[in-house]
Amino acid sequence: MAPPLSRRLFLAAGAATAAAAAVPAAAQAHRGPFGRYGAPDDRLSADTLYVHPGGRGDHTTVQAAVSAAAPGSTVVIAAGTYRELVQVTAAQTGLTFVGATDDPRDVVIVFDLAAGTLNPDGTTVGTAGSATVKLDGAGFTARAVTFSNDWLRADHPGMSGTQAVACRVRGDRSAFYHCRFLGHQDTLYADSSAVAVAARQYYRHCHIEGDVDFIFGRGTAVFDRCEIHCVERDVTFTPKGMPWAPSTSREFEHGYLATGCRVTSAAGDAEYKLSRPWVPGSNPTAWPSLTIRDSWLGPGIDAAAPYTVMSSGHPWQDQRYAEYANIGPGAAIVDPATRPRQLSDDEAAAHTTEAYLGDWTPQDAPLAPAPKTRDCTIFIAGDSTASTYASRRSPRAGWGQALEVFTTRYAAVDNRAWSGASSKSHTDKGVLDAIAAQIRPGDWLLISFGHNDAKLEDPARGTDPYTSYQQYLRGYIDVARLHRATPVLVTSVERRRFKDGKPVETLGEYPEAMRALAEAEGVPLLDLQAASLALWGQLGEEGTKDYFLWIDPGHANYPDGVQDNTHFQALGAIEVARLVAKAAARRHLMHGAFEGLHRDPDLGEITWPDEISEPPL
Repeated sequence: MAPPLSRRLFLAAGAATAAAAAVPAAAQAHRGPFGRYGAPDDRLSADTLYVHPGGRGDHTTVQAAVSAAAPGSTVVIAAGTYRELVQVTAAQTGLTFVGATDDPRDVVIVFDLAAGTLNPDGTTVGTAGSATVKLDGAGFTARAVTFSNDWLRADHPGMSGTQAVACRVRGDRSAFYHCRFLGHQDTLYADSSAVAVAARQYYRHCHIEGDVDFIFGRGTAVFDRCEIHCVERDVTFTPKGMPWAPSTSREFEHGYLATGCRVTSAAGDAEYKLSRPWVPGSNPTAWPSLTIRDSWLGPGIDAAAPYTVMSSGHPWQDQRYAEYANIGPGAAIVDPATRPRQLSDDEAAAHTTEAYLGDWTPQDAPLAPAPKTRDCTIFIAGDSTASTYASRRSPRAGWGQALEVFTTRYAAVDNRAWSGASSKSHTDKGVLDAIAAQIRPGDWLLISFGHNDAKLEDPARGTDPYTSYQQYLRGYIDVARLHRATPVLVTSVERRRFKDGKPVETLGEYPEAMRALAEAEGVPLLDLQAASLALWGQLGEEGTKDYFLWIDPGHANYPDGVQDNTHFQALGAIEVARLVAKAAARRHLMHGAFEGLHRDPDLGEITWPDEISEPPL
């Protein structure tokens, strides 16, 4: 297998990909390099400045635009990799950075300083000085921009000051939407201007990655539905690192809050901790504060001992750590003594975005819409009713396997449904991570679980309809939104079960819990349970046998025959796929993705591969 790309090569590859990506190219073809954000000859407002590396804007560097910007200005940045240092001063309040393509992978601000890098006078730049971007002005906002530091330890084996900050944030009321923060040690310095000065910060649907202490400082910061990613590190010891190192001032009521986040890892299981407290020499009375709630903690986190120390004189147990309603392998409470206080429902009410940010409400900003693209991929996350089956199991097929019978040339189907999976096991075994690595702006994610979530006797799969089930489903929604794809909830297809000649519901409270979640989250819903129940009623108890996996003895793949009232043979898979496609068409979803919804397909149009991967990573 080829070695992983270094940070520098990764960024270069990303920039090359960005230049040819379908979404930005389409936007630029119709609207120029600044997309929907105007142009120098057609400004959104008089205080909008444009940056383009090839000279098609007001400035060719981000810093030049910042230097020219008055308070309250907007800086629109065209696709490109900007290798430079940028500083927004404390006097430059209310600035906004906007990535012109709405995809942060396209707009990258990057440099390569580390704490041990020497200044011209022979002194070192220090941790704060290593930052690629320094944001000191209050009221700063960034949308769809990548902040990166690609300094690498491997290139400087003798240097001890390996902290390399991508972005240092000190201004109050700083908000980031759909941004990426890339680095290794000390990626995001979420801080404040002084020990006794609080700085509220808000990060929504952001990707933040690194290894050691890669989110650190004394800011009052909310990480809302962010992806916190622990990178692989070429060392033999563990822990390889930890995301959070808060250094909250004792005077501050709140420090860091992670709510609805996903903590993922490219390293091995249990090779990362969650946090260690930082009590800096400049603030010896600091009282670090971190609450992690309603988040998925992946297997990369050491559940047996997820917290550690930076200094023996400041044990994590003496700090303000708390957890609430987290899920995932890394959230398992192996020994209560190794985890912080688990909040009660009443206590958790004091650890919300509103409580941390007070009269500032950046969370009320509308969600960025997913782009409308002609070409798209339809990802499917589901169970055995949707999954793809190998040829040795034909004619068994899932509706996800059959969906491409109705797709046009503009839509591809990437079926990640997995036999036996629940929303919990599908996530915990890494399939959602695999989807996250591939899904792109303009794509669609169909989410359909429920059959195996009801198996409460199996701790690896069972979920409660109105708590953990909804929480796991929300993880799929957030992955799609983080990548500016569109999530679609699909209630589970009904089994073949009749009473007094009429089909009966078998899925308990799960469909209704999904409907409630769709309404709460503003997510489109395809009610496959209701549609399939109606179809089974039309076909009748005998007629449905031709759709489900009822096969007489003597079949080459089923010599003893089979009578399966949950799974489908080819005809049933096609008809359920038709229900899904018709429901999407009625809701004007995935426009241009489907055709031939009233034709009678040949059963041979389904493809059965020779082999499949389980889980479908």
